[in-house]
Amino acid sequence: MTAIIRAINRKIKALLKSFPCVVLIGARQVGKTTLLKQVLPAANYYDLEKESDRRLVSADLEYFLKSTPKPLIIDEAQLEPKLFNALRVSIDENRSSKGSFLLSGSSSPHLLKNISESLAGRVAIVEIPNLDWEEAFNLKEADFVKNIFKLEKLEKLKSELSSENLLELCLKGTYPEPFLERKNKFVYQTWYENYIKTYLERDIRALFPTLKLDAYRRFISMLAFSSGEILNNAKLASALDVSEPTIKNYLEIAEGTFLWRRLNPYCSNKKKSLIKSAKSYLRDTGLINYFLKIETKEQLLSHPNFGYIWEGFVLEQILKTMPRHHINFDAYYYRTKNYLEVDLIIEAADGIVPIEIKSGSVIDIKRLNHLKSFIEEYNCKYGILINNADRLTMVSEKIIQIPARFL
Repeated sequence: MTAIIRAINRKIKALLKSFPCVVLIGARQVGKTTLLKQVLPAANYYDLEKESDRRLVSADLEYFLKSTPKPLIIDEAQLEPKLFNALRVSIDENRSSKGSFLLSGSSSPHLLKNISESLAGRVAIVEIPNLDWEEAFNLKEADFVKNIFKLEKLEKLKSELSSENLLELCLKGTYPEPFLERKNKFVYQTWYENYIKTYLERDIRALFPTLKLDAYRRFISMLAFSSGEILNNAKLASALDVSEPTIKNYLEIAEGTFLWRRLNPYCSNKKKSLIKSAKSYLRDTGLINYFLKIETKEQLLSHPNFGYIWEGFVLEQILKTMPRHHINFDAYYYRTKNYLEVDLIIEAADGIVPIEIKSGSVIDIKRLNHLKSFIEEYNCKYGILINNADRLTMVSEKIIQIPARFL
């Protein structure tokens, strides 16, 4: 995993210069521990999953924080809930000091609650996502996201990625360790089997001890099979023979542990008849393919869910890289009850950019009428078609075609 250079390093280092404490959050096994050590290689490091470290830290928190030289790294900080109040006291004793504490926490909605209650105004929170495409192949960071509101810049995009690179990444997923082991089928498959087992039996059991793990595992499997579709709580509840409030609780857990993404509908025009349910995406395509038993590129390309899988793959690349560029944005999808749909709407201070995502390499211009309609109705400067074409080009006056490998 050390061979992968994470672009988010720069953001973390910048935040350490401005805040007393920075906390890295994210799903299990996205590489947070590696990042901690890369960002502050000479810092004192304590891992609260290690019993001896946890005892040392917990014995006398106030003394530990005061006496340990800074900067100080504490990994898996959610395992010591009393830490956050003690941190607040320690930080307030020397509020002008920056970069004193770097923490991580995985798969824990309670971590954010503790931070918000104890460290408000004293901490910067950074979500660490799975690998982005350029990170996976050790390439220069792409310019798409930072120029998403600048058509003249988009027209000049370049890429070192190939369509074959992206298909491999879509198949294998973007967790660092299994991607690095993707050539070893046994190790790769064993990793995903153990990941689900550890996620359920360790994280979920610890955080939600009364949860029925068998039902929740079937629920995650159902999210994989329906990834990219409109969320239907009633259908999920019926299939699992549980109540809709239980499904709502399951979704909150899956979202809070960074396994699942909710994409809300764009509903600014209250006069129109619009779909108002969210769309549902598992955030890693490797996990989807594990549940769907897709093991080869040929199986992926021929699978009836491939269009949805590819859509989520592209959408996740965009949404997880935008925060790195300090873009304050909201993301939606758009669908009318007449089935006019736009896959992704990015709304920020610079305007609205509608994005259509296709897995094919050739597009019938007539199939872009819904994108054209949205551009006209909401007075957008332009829209984007992302597909697997060979050429980056304007396909109409206000629609630019960008091959996915340019993202």
